[in-house]
Amino acid sequence: MKKVNVALVGVGGHGTTIRKAVKMCPDINVIAIYDINETLLEEASKEFNCEKFSNYEQLFELSDLNALIIATPNHLHFEQAYKALKNGKHVFVEKPITVKVEEAKKLVKLASSKNLILQVGHNTRKRKVFRKAKEILESKELGEIVSFEANISMRTGLGLFPKWKMDKRKCPLLPMTQLGIHFIDVVHYLFGEISEVFATARKSILKVEDTVIATLKLKSGVIGALSSSYVSGDAYELKIYGTNGFVICYLNRIEIWKANENKPMILNLPEDIESYVEEIKEFSDCIIQGKNPEVDGYVGLKNLKVIEAMIESIDKKTVIKV
Repeated sequence: MKKVNVALVGVGGHGTTIRKAVKMCPDINVIAIYDINETLLEEASKEFNCEKFSNYEQLFELSDLNALIIATPNHLHFEQAYKALKNGKHVFVEKPITVKVEEAKKLVKLASSKNLILQVGHNTRKRKVFRKAKEILESKELGEIVSFEANISMRTGLGLFPKWKMDKRKCPLLPMTQLGIHFIDVVHYLFGEISEVFATARKSILKVEDTVIATLKLKSGVIGALSSSYVSGDAYELKIYGTNGFVICYLNRIEIWKANENKPMILNLPEDIESYVEEIKEFSDCIIQGKNPEVDGYVGLKNLKVIEAMIESIDKKTVIKV
């Protein structure tokens, strides 16, 4: 296989970012577009000069279709990905993998049984700042890692946004499902598996929990706190504390504070959509070369389990094992 013939499923919202990334991946050949929005459907089909579908089932009548890239609302992920895998197609699905852990388990099992790629769109770990943070941790220059603090928040809830995000059945624990899960994946990437969660939440502005704070304990013994709000000023920060200093990761910059030094070393690492391009390119590479992606269905499932543990912790007001 020289190129991967792909259908783009959901081309508005975040799907517009995926469209940009796909065009920068030479091994991806878009042969079909699916969306329920006729305007977006027409626009994207012209952009890629390909067939358009408003009926999802008809995609699988395309004999040369190899894979689907799904960027639809969370609650549609399971059904769409399951049907694609059932029809023998590789799947890239945006985070979260599904809404429920049980659904994610079914996808992972089905993909494995059919020897198909199931990749989840957790691009954040691929950002330059976190790749650099991984290098710093592995160099041991911070000494023993003790703890971390993270906050990923946006003011999105103060404006107009899709109604499905206010439905707990479709988007449980809004800020963590939409934002916090990015850093949950980064925590897994940098420090290892999360083993225990204690979370608290409030409805400060919206009619659902819009602000959540969770304490996390890892199997390694490292502890940390993760905050996420859908109604506060934008925040994007991860602090990592070690016995020899600490590191602060921002969106496009890292500050390295060594013990007994008064000024940090500052590394500017600007980027645009490179992390999205990297994950889409990885998807095509894995299909062509028969490799497993860095963020496969199992990793997506592991991240979702932490969200469910937070929900249970909030409900029961106690520590929950993941």
